[in-house]
Amino acid sequence: MLKKISAVILMCCIYTNVKAASPEYEACYAKAQTDNEVALCLKAENTRILRQIQQIYLNLTKNEITNKWNNGNGLLSGNLKDMYNSWLAYRNRYCSLYQTASQNTFGGADFNKEKCIFSFNNDHLKLIQEVIFAANTGGEEDEVDD
Repeated sequence: MLKKISAVILMCCIYTNVKAASPEYEACYAKAQTDNEVALCLKAENTRILRQIQQIYLNLTKNEITNKWNNGNGLLSGNLKDMYNSWLAYRNRYCSLYQTASQNTFGGADFNKEKCIFSFNNDHLKLIQEVIFAANTGGEEDEVDD
């Protein structure tokens, strides 16, 4: 009974950290019974979010302002490739450390790793969306007429 209550509390904590999760993630999460099953849901969602991040980086290479800053050939070379690779390497190393450090906490190793990656991906997605927004609009939001 205690294990079931702990799992419910854990699921509630994770669910509150989800930012605009996909319907596929929400459906997977609703069916998940264990932290290993939630880890699989998170892994699929992480793949989806990473694709979004990669698409934004690609769009940055096509934007006149950010392409000039990139000083390279799309995502094959330049500042954007270096920035993406550095972020990805840091994320992976940090989450490996977090997974190792979390051995004595609630949740399995895969769950802790995917939860960490999920957090990094969501944070980076938000940041990189701000860059593409600024590049495409000059950072000014459209005024809304009431």
